[in-house]
Amino acid sequence: MRKTKIIATLGPAVASYEAVRELVQSGMDVARLNFSHGDYDSHRQFTEWVRAASAELGKPVAVLQDIQGPRIRVGTFPGGSVNLETGSAITLISGEGLGSAEEIYVENLAATRLTPGSTVLMSDGLISLSVVECDGETARVRVDEGGLLRDHKGVAFPGSVVDVPAVSHRDVADLAFGRTLEVDYIAASFVSSALDVRRVKNLVPGTPVIAKIESVVGFTNLDEILTEAHGTMVARGDLGVELSFEAVPRAQKSILNRSNARAKISITATEMLESMNHSTRPTRAEVSDVAAAVLDGSDAVMLSSETAVGKYPARSVRAMAKICREAEASPDYGRGPEIHFLEDNARFASATAQACVDAAENLNLRAIVAFTESGSTARLISKYRPRTPIFAYTPHEGTFRRLALYSGVTPIRFSGIDSTDLMIEHAEQSLLELGIVERGDGVVIAAGIPPNQAATTNLMKLHSIGSTTSSLQASDR
Repeated sequence: MRKTKIIATLGPAVASYEAVRELVQSGMDVARLNFSHGDYDSHRQFTEWVRAASAELGKPVAVLQDIQGPRIRVGTFPGGSVNLETGSAITLISGEGLGSAEEIYVENLAATRLTPGSTVLMSDGLISLSVVECDGETARVRVDEGGLLRDHKGVAFPGSVVDVPAVSHRDVADLAFGRTLEVDYIAASFVSSALDVRRVKNLVPGTPVIAKIESVVGFTNLDEILTEAHGTMVARGDLGVELSFEAVPRAQKSILNRSNARAKISITATEMLESMNHSTRPTRAEVSDVAAAVLDGSDAVMLSSETAVGKYPARSVRAMAKICREAEASPDYGRGPEIHFLEDNARFASATAQACVDAAENLNLRAIVAFTESGSTARLISKYRPRTPIFAYTPHEGTFRRLALYSGVTPIRFSGIDSTDLMIEHAEQSLLELGIVERGDGVVIAAGIPPNQAATTNLMKLHSIGSTTSSLQASDR
């Protein structure tokens, strides 16, 4: 049973119900809607296909809305691209428009505090410019490293202050549309502070927000961001542009370790199986990269262009799944040394989750059962990285879908039951029917008392299938 979850980006390569269904069948746990591309009609259609495939195959799949955020892009060019010659001089103009090899439009350039000597990077850092002079609305620059620049490519200003709102007018509209789709998660781009996360949360109350760490400022302010975000995404593309490519592996480890220690969801993204855009199999280096992300503690790994526009979307998901399973078989997979006691607001719940995991591993139990209203019980147990599979029972459809992102968790729907004993009996019967356990097997159960309320996890029960053994209850009052 694979523990690490797979996020797959939807796009033109999977523009049919059959293609989306094949992604789900191949192992997609979370469908990413990239709101930097596509239109509302396509995003609505993708969501409907995901929900339908999930229902048909009996597998929960969450929908992640990835908003564009304050990314700055160039304008357009005749024919869709322009070649910038190394050593040439060009002018950057604030605004949107049709540019050339001599003049390039850059949205929100006027909001960037450039000074002579400042660096400007374009096209994922492949093109490097140096500012010679600037007057606010325009900047005269020298091309230090040229190359082909295509329409709407991103622009980065490492070391410069950029006064662009964290949530644009377009993001506000996109988030409102996402609410009509009932998306399960929001990925907020270019987060630089806890305030940025709060601004998004205020627009989508109740929907978990994943902070994408893709700038030096965001990485520097990670600890404060973790106080507000539900999780983080190591967005290695733009992070590698601002931070330098050789520093990204160390930053990745740091982001994952610190997120996990705070009991937050951790995702690794960007160019994980990039060669599978055109190849039927990944390179050895890509396989090692995905495995390293799993061993570093990622809850989920993400495919971007591989499934959105690549030639082999379903095959990419299957390859990712195989790599994850193999990495999880390593003796190095599991709870990292930084996790002694999870730093979570619900301290009693965290202690109960830790006790469940320790009991399951020390007693070699077959399963960990978590009854959860919001998903927090399963999240805490998951973050202690048990080798024992986790089965999370919830009566809520939204929680059921969100649980699809939690490492090692299999979500199961059940009708709300007012009696703890009846809840345990229900779980026992369903595990027997699924073939997970046999009579006499031991499981550990975590729940909140009273049941069917948003109470903290305060009950741990050691249970032998077919009979009751012992229980431990702690009050959180």
